[in-house]
Amino acid sequence: MKFADAEEDYGTARYIIFGVPFEDKEMSFRSGAARAPNAIRDVSYNYESHHFQSGVDLSIARMHDAGNFSLEGAKKFLEKVIEDGKTPIVMGGAHSITPPLVSSLDDDFGVVILDAHMDFRSSYLGSPQSHACTARRIFEMVGRERVLAAGVRSASSEEIKEAKNLGFRHYSVASIKNLADEIPFERIYLSIDMDVFDPCHAPGVSNPEPFGARYEVFDFVRRMAKRVVAMDVVEVCPPHDDGRTALLAAALIREMVAYRERD
Repeated sequence: MKFADAEEDYGTARYIIFGVPFEDKEMSFRSGAARAPNAIRDVSYNYESHHFQSGVDLSIARMHDAGNFSLEGAKKFLEKVIEDGKTPIVMGGAHSITPPLVSSLDDDFGVVILDAHMDFRSSYLGSPQSHACTARRIFEMVGRERVLAAGVRSASSEEIKEAKNLGFRHYSVASIKNLADEIPFERIYLSIDMDVFDPCHAPGVSNPEPFGARYEVFDFVRRMAKRVVAMDVVEVCPPHDDGRTALLAAALIREMVAYRERD
C-alpha cells in the first residue's frame, strides 16, 4: 500500500515518503509504534486529493512512496533523497529513529522538535538510544544553537536541571502559536512526535500526556513548510488508536506538502 496520491516515480518526484517501522526493544509505556507507517498509509485514503485550506491538488504534487526501510536502510536512503534534491518525509516508528536520520544531513540546518516530552535523558532503561533520549542525542550531535523543542510538558527533575545547565531550548505548548516566526533556521529538519497533541485529539500514541496542543500544530507546519528540508512524524501507536491519531499524522504530511507547493 502507498500513501494516497504518492504515485509519482522516484526520478520525477519532489517529495519522497517512506516508513521506518522501528521501535525500541523496551518502550516506556505502550508498544506498537512499529505498526504506524502502514496504518498512516491506510487512513490517508480518507482524504480527497484537493487540499481544501491551501487550494493545492495533491494528486499533482509529485509525491513518491518508497515503502518501508530498516533504521539503517532509512539512514542511507535519506542521504540519497537529500543528495537528489528531494524532500524526505518519514513515517515512524518510535522517536528513537530521529537522531540517526538527523545524522544523515549536512551541517546547514536546524532541528525543530514538537513533543510533549523533553526526551533529554542521557540513558533510559539502559539504552542511550531510547526514544526518551532523542533530544539529548540530537543536541549532542548538532549543538545547542541548532536545536529546539516545543510543546514540552513532561520531564524528570534531572532533565530539567541538565537542560538548563547545558542551554537546551525548550518551550511550552502555548508557545507553538507564535514560535514559527521566531525560529532562526533557514533550513529545518522538523520532527513531530504525535504526543505533542492533547490525547483528546491524538489518543493513540506511545506516551499520551494531557494538556497538549490542538490544531495550532497545523498552523505551525504551514508557516514552517517552505523551510523544511526533511520531516518525520513519529509515535503513532495503532493498537491504542481509534483512527484519530493516524488521521492527524496523514493530515500533517499533506499539510506540509500542500504549503510547500502553494505559491
